[in-house]
Amino acid sequence: MRKQNRNQGLRFTHFFVIVSCILFFLSYFPLPAQIQPNKRYVFILDASGSMSEKWDGKTRMAVAKEKLLQVLGGLPKDVSVGLVAYGNRIAGCSSARLYHPIQRGAASVVSQKISSIVPAGSTPIAQTLSVVGEYLLNDVQETEIIFISDGVESCDGDPKSVLYQLKSSGKKFRLQVLGIDIDPKGEEDLKRLSILGDGNYYPLKRPEDYDSSFKRIFFAQEPEPVTLSHSESQSPLPTQNQIKILNILPYEEGSESGYILNYEYRATANTSYMVQLYLYPAEEKLRSFPVPPLRERRMGDLTKHQIEFQLGSEGKGRWVFRLPTGKRMRASAELWDMTGVPKILALSEEKPVQ
Repeated sequence: MRKQNRNQGLRFTHFFVIVSCILFFLSYFPLPAQIQPNKRYVFILDASGSMSEKWDGKTRMAVAKEKLLQVLGGLPKDVSVGLVAYGNRIAGCSSARLYHPIQRGAASVVSQKISSIVPAGSTPIAQTLSVVGEYLLNDVQETEIIFISDGVESCDGDPKSVLYQLKSSGKKFRLQVLGIDIDPKGEEDLKRLSILGDGNYYPLKRPEDYDSSFKRIFFAQEPEPVTLSHSESQSPLPTQNQIKILNILPYEEGSESGYILNYEYRATANTSYMVQLYLYPAEEKLRSFPVPPLRERRMGDLTKHQIEFQLGSEGKGRWVFRLPTGKRMRASAELWDMTGVPKILALSEEKPVQ
């Protein structure tokens, strides 16, 4: 009887160990079956010089490679994968390269490409998004873009404008941004990119944060809500959408002269917005073709057009511009909601440029 009890105890111990191991692996690597087989993924890897800095005992690039190889190795074989990177020992601000197009079953090839990348160079995010839009996105199938970066644009590009143009052209994609140990101001910039790209921002404060972020991206777990700065999150919401030109002031700086236009807006939702500036002659000559309500109707003789992106339920901004001398001009501004399909919300009153 004693021997029989001992055998039963051993069998129970073995069973417990096996079940514990299974539960551990399932919790650490979620089931691949949860991934939709027709999904398209593009990885954008920051291979700028700062990725060679130490982070928790390893370089940021070493950690990124390790985590990417893990997740790529766990994807179903028929998932479509592509790779774009910038830096990688290419000097200057034109280093964005397509290292592998989106192909079904390409996870192993993409893993090999990632393993050979060496961090060195600048951070041309706008140019990189343009490369992705030109070669990898279409208006038929949605593509999930996973962008890993430890910094913001450093090449005078405008990533927000590129994302807006891609969305406006009908490209279907979601931009998921993973920020490696980013400072608060840089995080705000990357959060705006994720919002404009209909995705989420995932802060990576330690290497382990990769695992939870990838679970949410690849296995449909709900992300943590994106938090804005304290001033933005505590602002009371207005009862209606508004855009207002506060003033237009002349300026001179050496031999240059022009105008500074200051504006403010208030909106009913705490999300992402676009403000458009229109300048046209004071004497109306040409009207545009019929346009929807609230739109500026003087586009037929438009002289200048500028855009700026904002985040939050209210904000202020300014444009600096030059105009031909001797011409009387007028200005107006539009407020657009950038959530989903862009839509016009408000039109300012005209202001003379004097």
